Amino acid sequence: MGCVYIVEREAAQQAFEGELAQVDQLLHAAVADLFPPFSQLVAAQAGSSLRRAAIGLAAGMAEEDSPRLCEQRVALAAALEMLHRALAVHMRVGSTSKPTAPNLTLLGSTILAGDYCFSRAAALAVRTGEAAVVEIFADALKRVSEGHLRQRFDSAVEPYDEDSELFRAGATAAMRLTKTAEETQQAILELVAGLAARPSGPLQLPCHALTPTQLERWQIVLQWWPLPLT
Repeated sequence: MGCVYIVEREAAQQAFEGELAQVDQLLHAAVADLFPPFSQLVAAQAGSSLRRAAIGLAAGMAEEDSPRLCEQRVALAAALEMLHRALAVHMRVGSTSKPTAPNLTLLGSTILAGDYCFSRAAALAVRTGEAAVVEIFADALKRVSEGHLRQRFDSAVEPYDEDSELFRAGATAAMRLTKTAEETQQAILELVAGLAARPSGPLQLPCHALTPTQLERWQIVLQWWPLPLT
């Protein structure tokens, strides 16, 4: 039985890594048509560890998996990462203090590059084929944008936690794809909130609320998860 378990665990590990690779491929393909200076602005935000993608790939795992569900969660995971990059590009707007001609050119390029990434993120979300997922995605974009704006124009506001919003939105959308039971949804959202809080050590998995397949995927994700977070 031990050997069988090891083989199955290795297969599950390879499946997760394969899905992450697919996400990375979708991200590269989504911006392949960009040219300098737009491509450089987007490439500067590509150092992400794909944490948002991992949330979608874990929460989007059902007990009875299927090729279509795998395609959906990979598209959702890529949409979350592209949204994060779009927001990161847009956050560069206003970083220049003097309205010189070179700065104005950079400002225009930054806005256009960010808008392009937003459109690619939306297109990836649409690939899930689920209207509810697209709605969750759009609501998350609205809340994150408002949060960043509040912080930018009010220095007294606490630093905005984008990860918390995107982690929760990604998990919620992914669980909509799998029609996850309400009890399990709450347990996963609590786990996701713990990850967004930037833990310095391992988190306790809600084993009682997860199916064996879900538990295995989350175990793999937490083992992969880059700690401590920065």
